Amino acid sequence: MEQLVILSIIFLAVSGFFSMVGLGGGILYVPILLFAGYSLNHAPGISLMLIAATSAAASITFWRNDKVDWRLALVIDPPTDVMAFVGGYFSAQVPKGVLRILLASILILAGWLMFRKKGRGVIKPSGSRWWVWHRRFGDETYQVNLPLVLIASGSIGLLSGLLGIAGGVVKLPIMVLLCGVPMDVAVATSTVMIGVTALSGLVGHQIQGNVLWNVGFILSGVAVVGGLIGSRISLSVDKARLKRIFALVLWFVAARFLVQTFFGW
Repeated sequence: MEQLVILSIIFLAVSGFFSMVGLGGGILYVPILLFAGYSLNHAPGISLMLIAATSAAASITFWRNDKVDWRLALVIDPPTDVMAFVGGYFSAQVPKGVLRILLASILILAGWLMFRKKGRGVIKPSGSRWWVWHRRFGDETYQVNLPLVLIASGSIGLLSGLLGIAGGVVKLPIMVLLCGVPMDVAVATSTVMIGVTALSGLVGHQIQGNVLWNVGFILSGVAVVGGLIGSRISLSVDKARLKRIFALVLWFVAARFLVQTFFGW
């Protein structure tokens, strides 16, 4: 019981922070659960419950404040999810070390681009072409180079599936850097996509009987509170500052991949 209380406090803080930057928190949930003594069979299922719960709670806040670009999510999400499935299927045949270094390099580059001055990090399509989607969402306008975005989304989804990570950490940079989506809209839209992905994964784990529902429900309740707090903070944070915070998160995740590759933990 004492351990569950400590985990609840930790997950309250983690879920709040990751909801603020449009991520699910799985990059930390699983390691924390493993450190607490849960097996590798059960930790991912609990983590997916937490991600689904926090994403749903945060999505409600973002939706009520008209921050979720549903049409953009429908375009970006399918290629990532399909290729993540392909990557997961072939994951046993590819050296993990090489993939971790490759993905870490991409995340470091994305973080550096986000730290640059406004407009300089965004890759904007030139001219007016039929494949460029001129998207208007509320008071915001942005241009989506469909071939570039779909190829990038599918490629990163493949890497995500091969490495077994959530797609939010790479979907959000795609929206911000390749589509020019404002950071607050990208965070909200990413949160919705993460929730859908987490639910899909949770169903797969349940079929295998690897979900500890009693522990998951308790920690999910706490994580939902954190998700609501984080999403509300996100709405009041300056876009440029939120962008820099997310860049730091990208570098943290990249560092973790590199440490895992070279030191095994």
